[in-house]
Amino acid sequence: MDVTTQIIRHILNSSLETIPEKAIERAKLSIVDTIACAIGGSNDPIAHFARQLGALSGGKPECTVWISGKKLPSSLAVLVNATTARALDFDDTYEIGINGCHASAYDVPPALALAERDQSITGGELLSALATAIDLHIRLSRSITTNAIDTGRDNMVAVWGATAVSAKLLRLDEEKTRNAFGIAYAHAAGEFQMYEEGAHTVALQQGLRARSGVESALSAMVGFNGPREPFFGKYGFYKAFEPDYDRNMLMDKLGSNYVNASISFKPWPSCRATHHGIDGLLQLREEHDFVGDDVVSIELGLNQRAGSVVAEPRDQKWNPADPVVARFSLPYVVAVAAQRGSVTIGDFSAEALKDPAVRQIMAATKIVVDPEIDRTHGRFGNSPTTVNVKLKSGAQHFIRIDKPFGHPESPASLADGVQKLKACAAASMLPFSEKQLELVGEFIDDLDKRPTLAPLFELLVGGR
Repeated sequence: MDVTTQIIRHILNSSLETIPEKAIERAKLSIVDTIACAIGGSNDPIAHFARQLGALSGGKPECTVWISGKKLPSSLAVLVNATTARALDFDDTYEIGINGCHASAYDVPPALALAERDQSITGGELLSALATAIDLHIRLSRSITTNAIDTGRDNMVAVWGATAVSAKLLRLDEEKTRNAFGIAYAHAAGEFQMYEEGAHTVALQQGLRARSGVESALSAMVGFNGPREPFFGKYGFYKAFEPDYDRNMLMDKLGSNYVNASISFKPWPSCRATHHGIDGLLQLREEHDFVGDDVVSIELGLNQRAGSVVAEPRDQKWNPADPVVARFSLPYVVAVAAQRGSVTIGDFSAEALKDPAVRQIMAATKIVVDPEIDRTHGRFGNSPTTVNVKLKSGAQHFIRIDKPFGHPESPASLADGVQKLKACAAASMLPFSEKQLELVGEFIDDLDKRPTLAPLFELLVGGR
């Protein structure tokens, strides 16, 4: 049996009964986390641009634009919601690999849109589709053995996760699902220049690929076909774009080991590669009871690859002029943690970026390549980080963080996700009551028992 057939049959045959409970529970957290990030990012300029883009096209009012409550065709609602969920770079990510991927916020918006479009879809169906699609998305991502930072090709596989969840929830048969995967190959795209320049497309590409997944499945549903071997054909994806790959990382234990259970939760709204430094600084700050004014200098050690993303170019990372650059600036977020004892959405406002106290600590922050970390973790985009703080008292404190909070070996719970939901609501474009947010959490906690998702969508609209 060829690989594409194996993948498709796995997708179509998965169910609550065949998927490990841990993977189902993690899928619930993926939903809460994606909604939280969209609520928190809803007042960001990127989210406003996304809603304007959706409004330009208009069309059949079938699916909810979260927070605003506007209705758009399913694929456009997915574009807006997925882009908004990435606006703050707060959404969860898979970091156990050389190229991370933000699978949840690609795949949750299509799943929820299609469940709103067809209210016969049960909570159990949605969870099994989502766990399976995110698992596939991550498997495809981790199968690529070259670094995106070297090739410039970033997460091109994302479209197949969104296609998988869409094909399953549209209840396509094997032939139409195969065509959907072939059509999705025409949508595959992803580039690293957006990170280099701190462009809005870091978020917009997520929305574009999420929309592409829905449209690929809908295209197959109405009768379009696509290439039957999009992965390993003569001109398939791996031959044309990623000839250096590990097939075992794609196929090993497919259907028994769901790697969506190994996604990392983000407690702070910045690039995951900055979280080791934030976690270390906050631990030292709490243990030794110092504040920002006590700090003389901070030195952070990590691998070269992560440093090239969060510490270069130096003129931008030590002087972030906009929120996108600041979220990818290790010196900025660590200085914020030192000064304020936390890192929140509000720390990336235009006013916060100019805070002289934070700027003073940032100027006294040095980032170096740690030889030992570079030797052992040199290929990974999220690097262990050492934090060395010198204080005015003469004291010096050191810590190394390998697995910050949210890592699968230091995991978050659904309750942590609901707390994040409430924290994100403080930055929402429209207000959400605490009771409303608690109802969202309760609904998703019991999602496997829900006969329909219809009651959820009213809860995702603010200002009511």
